[in-house]
Amino acid sequence: MSFILTLVRHGESEANVRHMLSGWLDVNLTDKGRRELEILRNTVKYPASEIYFSSPLKRCIETSHILFPDIEPIVRDDFREINFRSMEGWILSSKEEIDTYFESWVEDEPYIDEETISDVMARGSEAILRTVRECRDKGLHSATIVMHSGIMRSSVVALFNLDKSAFLEMSVPNGLGYILEFDDDLNPQSYKKLGED
Repeated sequence: MSFILTLVRHGESEANVRHMLSGWLDVNLTDKGRRELEILRNTVKYPASEIYFSSPLKRCIETSHILFPDIEPIVRDDFREINFRSMEGWILSSKEEIDTYFESWVEDEPYIDEETISDVMARGSEAILRTVRECRDKGLHSATIVMHSGIMRSSVVALFNLDKSAFLEMSVPNGLGYILEFDDDLNPQSYKKLGED
């Protein structure tokens, strides 16, 4: 029997609004982000899962509580965002400047000392595969992880052997993400955008 894994990006955060490289900083959701999540909870068909996980950062935990009330997610450190290290908290002037930064980043050219895309691809995909195996060992067939856009896109690129440039082409709006399917041997088989059906 296949395994279905739903990856959900956190709601709009204060860092998103400010074009901040927040990474491992523990920033809050905005009021608008909370309202948007309430709307998404009632309009998007999130697949029901047998178990829920989250990045330890409060923007993900709060997103999990809004989208999946009455469920306490299991917190996993490996689902944190890209570690921007000495660049954490840097504010870029525009969406275009963010895009320019990531165009260089996907070439494994860190600006200073941040995690490279290869580092994040390895960390994220290994954490996902380990989590899927643990779930299957418990007899489960579905899970949801609330995480961050950077690690989500990097993990999908790694799991499906995509070119690193695919990271730039993947759009992950706040509160949405991807649905991944794994075969009986837990090999990644397919992925699609959450909310497409």
